[in-house]
Amino acid sequence: MTFYDLLWYFTIYSFLGWCSEVIFATVTTGKFVNRGFLNGPVCPIYGFGMSLVLLVLLPFSDNIPLLFIGGALLTSAIELVGGWALKKFFYTTWWDYSNQPFNLGGYICLKFSILWGLCVVVVIRIVHTAIASLVHWIPFTLGAILVGIFIALFITDTIVTVLTIRKLNEKLTVINDMSARLRKESDAISNGLGRLTLLADEKITEQKQEFNEKARPVLEEKLQAQRAQLSEKYEEYRASLEDRRVKAQKSAEDLRAQWNSVTSKLQRHTQRRLLRAFPTMKNDRTDEALRRLRAWMDEKKEN
Repeated sequence: MTFYDLLWYFTIYSFLGWCSEVIFATVTTGKFVNRGFLNGPVCPIYGFGMSLVLLVLLPFSDNIPLLFIGGALLTSAIELVGGWALKKFFYTTWWDYSNQPFNLGGYICLKFSILWGLCVVVVIRIVHTAIASLVHWIPFTLGAILVGIFIALFITDTIVTVLTIRKLNEKLTVINDMSARLRKESDAISNGLGRLTLLADEKITEQKQEFNEKARPVLEEKLQAQRAQLSEKYEEYRASLEDRRVKAQKSAEDLRAQWNSVTSKLQRHTQRRLLRAFPTMKNDRTDEALRRLRAWMDEKKEN
């Protein structure tokens, strides 16, 4: 197997992996979802996985048990390393098998490892023969040009996606900071309402105690004065609440303005695609902000 062949196999299996992910997502969700990590119709983890499998296991294509066990181990190892690397570099969990039995860190699980092993047997015994024939059928010069273009597009797509994810993490930090400010305003409003309620309760309790000690006319006069005082404080606090509401609304508008000002249309499209493609995505540092961003994008889509 030459390096030229390996590049073609990586490209083809990346595309076929993307097709399988799209079909699986369409069947399970009932709608089309671009499940790739990249913008193009490729899932490079499938390309890397099958390239490694071919290098290691193709000489043993007649040994089905070895293909199954080796395929399950190799593909699971790539999925484990890939999931760990993505989390390490982007602080984000892109897929999560934590709800599956016999999982390892949520990166891999027994059910899918068995599935990958079966797929490796089918691909090497049946599919790869046709793919190898197709690669060798293409004239070498034309094939070298085509695969060079595909790899260049893959590298460009990777760079754009990585930069977009870095921007997304920056935006999640902004959302996190703004959420903290909004939470602070909300806590201040809640505390103010609590103090006002306690004050009114204390005044009522005092008046009940005095009712047994003083004559009704004196008590009624005092009640009128207290009502006027509480009414005045209520109006003052209502104005304060309105001011805080306006500030909170302005903070939310500032957040959206910051988001739009530092994010290009292409980046926003890619970020929305990634959020749809990986619905269980979690961010270790700003997971609450990620949930807010999903809700905001869903609201914007509905409107």
